[in-house]
Amino acid sequence: MNEPILITDMGEKITPDLLENIDKMNDEQLVELTRYSKLATNLLSKPEKELKKRLDARGEVAGMKYKDETRGIIPENDANKKAFMNKYGLDAFQIKTPKQLKDKFGSDIQSDLDKVVVYKHIKKVDWV
Repeated sequence: MNEPILITDMGEKITPDLLENIDKMNDEQLVELTRYSKLATNLLSKPEKELKKRLDARGEVAGMKYKDETRGIIPENDANKKAFMNKYGLDAFQIKTPKQLKDKFGSDIQSDLDKVVVYKHIKKVDWV
């Protein structure tokens, strides 16, 4: 497989190897690389936005389609905050997802999560 390369306006190549060695760059090189990466990030987000727009309109584009997935979220309301505060303390407020809460407090928290988690349908591009 070919290695992706970005070429700057000065003809400098930015390769994955270069990105792995940023700690060896001088300040000027690091500033320039950061500038190019911000520009590239902005430009490279446009194709994915266009792809999602076409998927929304047609459902499938060149064999690609959305993958159905649900994600649990905990609604932020006073009842949930009070219940988790009383049982788990302030740490429960800094962790927002059910997975993070299970990682922090163990599987015993599942019964409390079952009472409050709402599942939200999200659309993710299925990269084939």
